[in-house]
Amino acid sequence: MNPRIKGVAVAAVLAVMAVMPYVLDPYRLDLLSGGLAYGLMAASLAFLVGHGGLPSLGHAAFLGVGAYAAGLTAKHLTANALGQLLVAIAAGVVFALLTGWFAVRTKGFFFLMFTLAIGEIAVQAATRSTRVTGGDNGLSGIPKAELFGLDAVVPYVAAFYWWALAVVALGFGALVLLRNSPLGRAVAGARENEARMAALGYHVTGVRLAAVVIAGAVCAAGGALVEQKDTFVAPTHLEIGVSVLLLVMVLLGGRDSLAGPLVAGVALIVLRAVTSTALGDKWLLVEGALFVICVYLLPGGLQGLWRRRAQAA
Repeated sequence: MNPRIKGVAVAAVLAVMAVMPYVLDPYRLDLLSGGLAYGLMAASLAFLVGHGGLPSLGHAAFLGVGAYAAGLTAKHLTANALGQLLVAIAAGVVFALLTGWFAVRTKGFFFLMFTLAIGEIAVQAATRSTRVTGGDNGLSGIPKAELFGLDAVVPYVAAFYWWALAVVALGFGALVLLRNSPLGRAVAGARENEARMAALGYHVTGVRLAAVVIAGAVCAAGGALVEQKDTFVAPTHLEIGVSVLLLVMVLLGGRDSLAGPLVAGVALIVLRAVTSTALGDKWLLVEGALFVICVYLLPGGLQGLWRRRAQAA
């Protein structure tokens, strides 16, 4: 697509999203805020899985690290939303460096199992650190984030939605820029041919670690948004079920894309809310059936469908 046309399309989408507080009721607007946060985290996982070739079953650990960091900052340091976000990102970077340093020394199935183990360790740490995290009961009593005085002018749910939209737009933009940067091309090169990249002088392990850190930092930012929206975080946010959910979003959106998983993440969170309200416990059947249909009819996800339509045109 022509870069100018793509820029106009992105601006149009942002403009439409920005007016949602004037269109949706508070419940749906709050739901959309959560969908945006999960969409950003799905895009970060797509960067790791699709662009970096590093499949992960522990990505929810970054969500939890960001959420707990933001929540603890809100309780003990500052209610400023930006301050909480920056602390969450820093925590995500540190956690990614510590765990990624070991993870990137494994490959394929072993990398997958290592990330699964890291995720389980993170769950246990959050559960057992009762004095810090609240244990099984979660971290409660978190004050609402201060949104630069905007919440004094408009309803809080609308102010938070605009804050979430801004963070997601910046986080997604950073992923796109990094994917298209020399570092991003090195990450893709390490995925395609590790030996050739090493022969060209690249430190393949360092390149892969950079991919893990980028994905972890962006996912931690999404985790901060989840905590700020709900003013609550618990060990359940770190469980493997959440990591699998993010991976499903990537598969539905297309692992070779960043925009596809973002859209799929928003859609799946909204679908979950609608079907769980209408069908109760049976909503999982709808989600499972949708996933099976997409695997058979859309093996490339939403991105694959978009490419086929573009080629047909």
